[in-house]
Amino acid sequence: MKFFNCKLFTVASFLGVSTINLFFSQPALSAVSCERGTIVRHRNGSLASCILSRDTRVKISNNRVGSFTFACKAKNVIEFAQKSQFESCKLAEDIRIRKGNSVETCKKDKIVSVSTSGDSKNLSIYCRRSY
Repeated sequence: MKFFNCKLFTVASFLGVSTINLFFSQPALSAVSCERGTIVRHRNGSLASCILSRDTRVKISNNRVGSFTFACKAKNVIEFAQKSQFESCKLAEDIRIRKGNSVETCKKDKIVSVSTSGDSKNLSIYCRRSY
């Protein structure tokens, strides 16, 4: 029994350290996986767009409205602004967008677009048909 407790403690410690490492690591390092030859860059070198090689979850956040997660569909374009802010992608699954007192559903295979105000205080999320 003592051997089992020791092994359980070792596994729990490892998982705890791994979780802390995952939580504090920089998410942008491997966030986007692009098809070979499809990368387009802005003049400053940041990613402008590419075709995703796999479904990719993109999380955006804003102090005033909270955070949103979008599942972007593989084999489709994802776009970013010059400051590496997410702009748009084709959805891999439905999402719900709150607009005032109502909730809009943006269906799978539609394009979700995000824009921020010049002062970055306001965040707007739009849903439209494919490109």
